[in-house]
Amino acid sequence: MSIRIYSEGLSGAGAAETSRTQELSRSSNSGTTSTGSAAGGEDQVQISSLSEALSAQGSQRAARVQDLAAIYQSGGYQASSTDVSRAIVNNALRAGAADGDQ
Repeated sequence: MSIRIYSEGLSGAGAAETSRTQELSRSSNSGTTSTGSAAGGEDQVQISSLSEALSAQGSQRAARVQDLAAIYQSGGYQASSTDVSRAIVNNALRAGAADGDQ
């Protein structure tokens, strides 16, 4: 699979950026790569640094949730009613704002 960008009719910065993008895609293979194999006909994309960061964040969050669950079950978790009420209201306001955007 190949991608062709037709820049006819583009003027100004759009045309310049299109040619620059084509130059970069030809000369750079670091970070994100996209390759088409004529024999296999496959396209591949690798975003390793982003996936590593997300994986690390997910495991840290899971560990924090597990710690909080243990504290809660032992009876040692004391939530501030003010903090909880603020979080509920802020969440509702964000959800309302997101619904208004659609």
